[in-house]
Amino acid sequence: MYSRILAAFAVIVTLFSGMALLAPVAIAQQSGEVPGQALGINSDADLWRFVRTGNAGSVSMKNELGAVMIQSEGDNWRAVRNGPLSTIGAFGLFIMLFLLTMFYMVRGKIRIEKGASGKTILRFGGIDRFAHWLMAGSFVVLGLTGLNLLYGRYLVLPIVGPEAFSAITTGGKYAHNYLAFAFMVGLGLSFLLWVRHNIPSKIDLQWLRMGGGILKKGVHPPAKKFNAG
Repeated sequence: MYSRILAAFAVIVTLFSGMALLAPVAIAQQSGEVPGQALGINSDADLWRFVRTGNAGSVSMKNELGAVMIQSEGDNWRAVRNGPLSTIGAFGLFIMLFLLTMFYMVRGKIRIEKGASGKTILRFGGIDRFAHWLMAGSFVVLGLTGLNLLYGRYLVLPIVGPEAFSAITTGGKYAHNYLAFAFMVGLGLSFLLWVRHNIPSKIDLQWLRMGGGILKKGVHPPAKKFNAG
């Protein structure tokens, strides 16, 4: 009889022990914590959404920016650059090329009516030409490399292949970054040299009214060293 009572007591103790071990797991699952997983009810999408919006966590360092895993501004700019900016830029480029082509077909080449006189007039000195070509040359490189960064994968990559496109784009990226300083130097130097010649005057209004003389043959509006164009 005593053995039966001991056996029953052992069974009861075993059942209660099992329930006690399973209780924390059940409570954890009800609260959203899955055993062996840190996310619980928070999915990967929820975690990415939290990080993507630039929310800050907690870090031991003093730099508060270190608590931000992803700066959302850069990702926002990437979305704009690969979306609206790329589309609007392409439309703007094609529209400008179309207008220039139509103007050339209608107006044709603008030549000197009485031909060259054979005399040479020095309008710009050495420093002026240096500033002009520094600004113009770097601008051309910046324009071509910038267009390649925007549209190269659609236009250049299918023609030259991945390896050549990678080399062209990498070199163009370095040129784009460093030649920007040359462009700023040329622009600043040109501004200092020529700003006094570009102050608006009444002659500029007359030049604008006559369309700069490019819309009609035989029209030569007055202008100083630089016209209003």
